[in-house]
Amino acid sequence: MGTPLEVEVLKGIDFRVERGEFVAIVGQSGSGKSTLLNILGALDQPTSGLVSIDGVDISTLDSNGLADLRNDKIGFVFQFHHLLAEFTCLENALMPIFISKGQASSEDEARVKALLERVGVGHIAAKKANQISGGQQQRVAIIRALSQQPSLVLADEPTGNLDSKSSKDVFRLMREMTKEQGVTFMMVTHDDRLAQQADRIFRIEDGLITVSEGSS
Repeated sequence: MGTPLEVEVLKGIDFRVERGEFVAIVGQSGSGKSTLLNILGALDQPTSGLVSIDGVDISTLDSNGLADLRNDKIGFVFQFHHLLAEFTCLENALMPIFISKGQASSEDEARVKALLERVGVGHIAAKKANQISGGQQQRVAIIRALSQQPSLVLADEPTGNLDSKSSKDVFRLMREMTKEQGVTFMMVTHDDRLAQQADRIFRIEDGLITVSEGSS
């Protein structure tokens, strides 16, 4: 076999995101948006450089440490909600806690139920995930990402599979939760109208990032 071809996806990127900041990441397909999100989510290791999350240099962590970091400090929201159909909405929202602790305490349940109420899906908490609408499923997915009270939430096209009204509702919800929970949100989106409402916009082109202010 020949020598593997190395492709430099991201080049000389250097930035800092503050707690409670909402950042939109934009760029053409193949520009490196997903690669950046995977690195920030401790799913991929950069070939060089430093990634620090909440003061932790992720290069110092072994596989168990990375798994703990992802579960405790990072929440993920995807274009497709990835809820588990055999579980209720509440159980899906509590899933990161189940994974971390084995079971949820009464305090955990009360807190997550309150969040589900806050986003307008508390009345369907006992329904199975496949019995509710797409917009409702994505709201549950956002609360799942927040259930462990993470420092950082990474959202990859979270509104890409929703209609226009649901997209606006979900985006507004994420903005509100950023302010109320003090969580940092970083969202990949192709919707420039939504991106303009972020605190800052990271535009990736040819592996480089340019930063501009949003209109929020």
